Amino acid sequence: MNNRMTTFTPQKAYLLIGLALIAQYLVSALASNLIFMPYAEPEKLQNLVKIISPTGILLLMYVPRVIGVIVFWLIARIVPFERKAGSKIGFGSIMQLFFIMYAVSSVFNAIGTGIKMLSPADAASQTNQLSDIIATGNIGGFVIVLMLAPIFEEIVFRKLILDRVSKYGEANAILFSAICFGLFHENLSQSLYTFCIGLALGYVYIKTRNVFITMLMHFTYNLLGTSVMYVLPMMNKGNVSPLLVGVIVLLAINTLALNVLGIIFLINWIRKKKFVTDDTSENCIKKKDVFKTIYLRPTVIIFFAMCLFSIVSELLNIRLF
Repeated sequence: MNNRMTTFTPQKAYLLIGLALIAQYLVSALASNLIFMPYAEPEKLQNLVKIISPTGILLLMYVPRVIGVIVFWLIARIVPFERKAGSKIGFGSIMQLFFIMYAVSSVFNAIGTGIKMLSPADAASQTNQLSDIIATGNIGGFVIVLMLAPIFEEIVFRKLILDRVSKYGEANAILFSAICFGLFHENLSQSLYTFCIGLALGYVYIKTRNVFITMLMHFTYNLLGTSVMYVLPMMNKGNVSPLLVGVIVLLAINTLALNVLGIIFLINWIRKKKFVTDDTSENCIKKKDVFKTIYLRPTVIIFFAMCLFSIVSELLNIRLF
């Protein structure tokens, strides 16, 4: 371990990661506004969709994300990290963790959706733009969401963050990364269930140190979720064929099976105390200092506040622009 790594404090590491998150957030928001502000009105956006297609719109929506990831990396790379080999974790354990992730996130998704239904925002305003475009039944948009979101999000919230702060305590790093991942979605129902996803994917990454495994898990989760968003619009258009009904029934059975298996595996993992992290190194933050060292960093507080403001604004149907 080099001297720079040993002298780099956890306070400074989390401060810089918080700064990277703020920069990514602001740069992505600015780029998105520059691209889409001229088309803020629904009619203008629909005209743009007709010109460049729903797939083109989704590609445009990912341009700010690409810029944000680059900005995040430029700042986060200042924090040194030690290349660490992953411990052995079998395919069976990874599959069980996927089922657990799916089941727990489903519960929190239902909770978040229920809370949103009670908020002052009307139903139309609670629809995610990305979901709207996917729901056109456009296969190009379907593939883009499946492929690009896992790549960008796993690079930032698992690879770049966990590689740099896990040496100060793996459990703390997983929790911090999951909270940031959830808040980053700026939508209550999404924030709740993506927090659960972040915990599971963070744990798998810490154990394997292989971001391609978490990308694949994330991809599979998105496939299961967006499949419903892709199929249902076909029914709304009156295109109800025996094949479509069969697909919907199969998706429903699959969802039920995943949730049941996930709950069973979760109970088993808790009972056997299989969730184990390495928090014994000399660099680990002492338990009594965790909150002030991580969550009282000025940049972390600012990032959390920005995301929470967006979530509350969406719940109360407050539009700033």
